[in-house]
Amino acid sequence: MVDAIVIGGGITGSGVARDLALRGLSVTLLEKSYPGAGATGRCHGLLHSGARYAVKDPRAAAECASENLVVKKIAPHCVEETGGVFLAIDEADVAYGDMLLQACRAAGVPIDEQSPAESLNPDALRCFGTRDAAVDPFLLTLANLYDAYRAGASIIVGTGVKRIGEGFVETSDGSILKADAIVNAAGCECANLLEASGRQAPAVQPDHGTLLVTERRVCDQVVNRMRLPGDGDIIVPGHSTSIIGTTSQKSASTIPLRTEYHKLIREAVALLPQVKGARIIRAFSGIRPLLGSGDGRSLSRDYKIFEDAGLITIAGGKLTTYRLVAEHASDAVMRMLGKTGRCSTMSEPLPDVRREAQGAIECRCESAGHRIIDMPFLKNTDVSRFNRLGFGACQGMRCARFSNAPEDFLQERWKGVKPVIDEGQFQQAYLSWASYKTRMGDRWPGEMNSMPGNGGSSSE
Repeated sequence: MVDAIVIGGGITGSGVARDLALRGLSVTLLEKSYPGAGATGRCHGLLHSGARYAVKDPRAAAECASENLVVKKIAPHCVEETGGVFLAIDEADVAYGDMLLQACRAAGVPIDEQSPAESLNPDALRCFGTRDAAVDPFLLTLANLYDAYRAGASIIVGTGVKRIGEGFVETSDGSILKADAIVNAAGCECANLLEASGRQAPAVQPDHGTLLVTERRVCDQVVNRMRLPGDGDIIVPGHSTSIIGTTSQKSASTIPLRTEYHKLIREAVALLPQVKGARIIRAFSGIRPLLGSGDGRSLSRDYKIFEDAGLITIAGGKLTTYRLVAEHASDAVMRMLGKTGRCSTMSEPLPDVRREAQGAIECRCESAGHRIIDMPFLKNTDVSRFNRLGFGACQGMRCARFSNAPEDFLQERWKGVKPVIDEGQFQQAYLSWASYKTRMGDRWPGEMNSMPGNGGSSSE
């Protein structure tokens, strides 16, 4: 019996577990896959300044502006302070700039007009500077989990939840775990889990978004199109690559489509011409849990917290404001249990879970080695993604052998390579495919038998 069970090991659930543990509660967190497996690990890693939401969602914009500074203060090792720009490339963008400037100032989002001639796109007609930054979502999630663990929380990875009862949860292995309060932070699965438990579920719509990864950095700042958020209108530098995003459509699929690839490339080249000379090495898709129903672009990126007989459900939310969401959810738990204890996560630094690479460098594309400290709750987890193995230009061609689960590792890499195969990518894709097949031999999955250009890429 514990004070609270938290369901979901994404950034929100990890933040809640940390907040509650630091307030002195006994906490158990359950994650069915690996930390950051859902929307957290399938985003562009943008630490929002708030400007992107200022026109349509001023509350979310104001929260982003505030939490941007908090995350930079408590987790500097997870953040690269790149700064950001909004670029106008046609007259409609220029006109939108007036609304953007006014909305940012009203919401308290710092923004300043800059010379477009000195921007990353010298043909831009207008340029604004912002406090956007890049953040590593995996490192940030692990830092929260590790701090929760150090504060006494039990972190259980690889165990899901089948149903939520009154004061208990039934896990995927049939165990019954009891708690005075339960926090449902399962992201896109939160509504399905409630329905399976016979409880009323909030309206949460899965919103599919695809992103592209370049072989190298095409920019050292976050670059936004000066317009309402749309497809292919943002490029975020991340480690040795840049990430182009993102599409939006009502779907729970995590499979990138060729149509999305072509559209993202067209829009990104228009925004930043140097994208045209960069090879696209991978596509990946994430599912955003959005509140409401309808066109994804029309739905708020805000969040809501629902309380129901010992159960707290978190719906919606963003990476940038995870700490604030966790604070509000934890406040609700404390009220529910009649306990006192102040939130300290706004000022308490997160631990740096990295360490100096030991032994040989495992992935020269990313200079990645064993960069994550040992954590008992990751004992049976493939930590290659946290070490960024296979994230660089070769997509695991050399470093696959260092993965704890090479078959799964290579299938995941290949799934992202297939949708982006074109003339510029064909040779590298063929080398990767041949290398993967040679390394796996008889373990090579049948679905990966097709060579690039012979059924190996998505035609959708």
